Amino acid sequence: MYKISKRNLGVAKVNAGVGSDKDLAALSGISVNTISRINNGGRAKLATVQALAATLGVDLAELLEEV
Repeated sequence: MYKISKRNLGVAKVNAGVGSDKDLAALSGISVNTISRINNGGRAKLATVQALAATLGVDLAELLEEV
C-alpha cells in the first residue's frame, strides 16, 4: 500500500485541469470513495496510484508522500 500526498494530488489535479474528486473518479475509473479515503490520509494500492498518475499525466512518484 502506498501513501499519496494530498498536496501533490491537489497540484496534479489543478495542473491537469481536473476540477473535482468526482471528475477525477470519472476520468480514472477510481471510485469517489477511494479518492476521498486517500484525501483523508488512507493508503492506496499500486494499481490505484498508477491509474491516478496516468489520468493526471504525472509520474507515479510525483504523487507519493515523501517519508
